[in-house]
Amino acid sequence: MLFNDAQYDEIMQVYYEHQRENHAEEDRRKALIYKKIPRIAEIDDTIATSSIGAARARLKGISDSINEVMEKNHLLILEKEKLLSENGYPENYLKPIFTCPLCQDTGIVGNDYCSCFKQATITMLYRQSTLENILEKENFDYFNLSFYPNEPDGVHPYTPYDNMRNILDKTKQFVERFDEQGGNILFYGETGLGKTFLSNCIAKALLDTRHTVLYQTSIHLFEEVCSDAVMHKNDNSKNREIYDYLYRCDLLIIDDLGTEFTNSFVSSELYDILNTRMREKKSTVISTNLNLKELTERYSDRISTRIFAEYKVYNFYGKNIRLAKRRTAINE
Repeated sequence: MLFNDAQYDEIMQVYYEHQRENHAEEDRRKALIYKKIPRIAEIDDTIATSSIGAARARLKGISDSINEVMEKNHLLILEKEKLLSENGYPENYLKPIFTCPLCQDTGIVGNDYCSCFKQATITMLYRQSTLENILEKENFDYFNLSFYPNEPDGVHPYTPYDNMRNILDKTKQFVERFDEQGGNILFYGETGLGKTFLSNCIAKALLDTRHTVLYQTSIHLFEEVCSDAVMHKNDNSKNREIYDYLYRCDLLIIDDLGTEFTNSFVSSELYDILNTRMREKKSTVISTNLNLKELTERYSDRISTRIFAEYKVYNFYGKNIRLAKRRTAINE
């Protein structure tokens, strides 16, 4: 996992806080309901007392008594739920509250860490790398199609606006169907057309639904992470941990592919990452300023053929919206 002892303690403190807050809310609800509907207090007391009696009967091997208690308690629970509903409360209003129902705020499911715990480690890395703040504004809520011209450019069959609207729709479908279909995406086109922004939109949407997401620029991935992990360039333990997580996270985003210094080491690492993730049915999003011809020339056939065969490929074109946004911000 991507954490040291201090980070683990920090993450677990969040779970302890969730437990404390949820228990306090449970107690508040119980006090409110007991005062407003005294019969429910009587029901809970009867269930608790009978459950102790059932436990004693179980130790003595008296099965008939146990079945009788369970039947009576079931009827009491139904009465309790009916009383809550009649008084305008959900039937489960007095049941235990959990921030994460999967692990019940323990961080563990079975013999593995819960997905919420795994995501907490990634979120910590985002915060440390300032990407967390970026995602506050680079998400689907802030994606503005108006920056893309809605006039034909004489080159492409669709206007930049219609093209981008289609890409945006497909990207949202990718997120919505992520659990059922997964898949991989390649964004390509000139700089400043929204590729990184849309990649961050995907990251934010999946983070919000407790998926593990790891974002890496191509330069940092190969010149720092892979170099440390494979060649022990700087002996950076965090980079070696990130390297391991490249293969296990739900979604890996490689931004600006082609900006790194490409050599046999980079090609080998890229192939291994993409091939392993495809084999393990893990999704990857790649953005690049290279066109498809340049991509083929830069990387080996076994890399380019896998990308073209296994990835949904979307071409970004139009005017540099990054500059347009800056002009708009200056004018405002």
